[in-house]
Amino acid sequence: MTGGGCPSRVDGRRKAHMFEPINLSAYADPLLDELISGEPNIEHVVFFDTIRLAQGPILELGCGYGRITIPLAQRGIPDLTGLDLSAPSLAYARSKAGELPIRWVEADVRDFHLGRQYALIFARGCVFDFMLTRRDQEAMLACVYQHLADDGKFMFDICERLPSQMVNQLEEIEWFTVTHPNGRQIYVSGTDRYDYAQQYHVQTCYERWDGPQGELVRPPWELALRYTMPQDLETLLYYNGFKVVAKYATYDGALATAEKLPGVFICEKRLENNEA
Repeated sequence: MTGGGCPSRVDGRRKAHMFEPINLSAYADPLLDELISGEPNIEHVVFFDTIRLAQGPILELGCGYGRITIPLAQRGIPDLTGLDLSAPSLAYARSKAGELPIRWVEADVRDFHLGRQYALIFARGCVFDFMLTRRDQEAMLACVYQHLADDGKFMFDICERLPSQMVNQLEEIEWFTVTHPNGRQIYVSGTDRYDYAQQYHVQTCYERWDGPQGELVRPPWELALRYTMPQDLETLLYYNGFKVVAKYATYDGALATAEKLPGVFICEKRLENNEA
């Protein structure tokens, strides 16, 4: 089987009810999302070289508030489109982007129809891990296949995990602290839970003003991700019409080792003249 493309608009609406819901509560306040995410590094050699060498339009899936898309546009990368499901994130992105020539699209990465093909489609920040079922994963890959030019590239990352790292942390522990624009500290903590049968990693995040005993900034929120082992991922890609042409441990080009699994994948369409 090769990737045949997204469902039609009518069929897509019907199938949307079959998808696992994506919890967007973490992204309801884009300012907090921006504070917690921190400044991106888009200068990593693998990431930026792949962007720079793209010969045509570029699509980012799961662009959020423009954390990656906007800095790329500021560096002169043309013809950028950012796609995300969170309306508040996109509104914040538009306000931050100002007059930068970026097209923003509110849509689900599992069911979108943009009417054009792209030289590069990328998803950074473990967007693929939000696909909790095989149906979700294949729907996203089908949309990528339909929108990717035959000579284009698909670049994405996953939150790679060694089995030794998949340990439940059910007691709340500190993660990090950030400073709000109002000058107050936000103490961020959380728990980690693994469902080994479903291959889910569920994090519960708590954000408190000024310390571990402070008032909650907002209600705790949950983030559910699916972890996929690299060999399983390559098989999934193959049977959905893609071949992996490069893989790295990180975007700076570090190669995978026994201690650091591949987390960055660059793919092409698996066409008749380039079967592998």
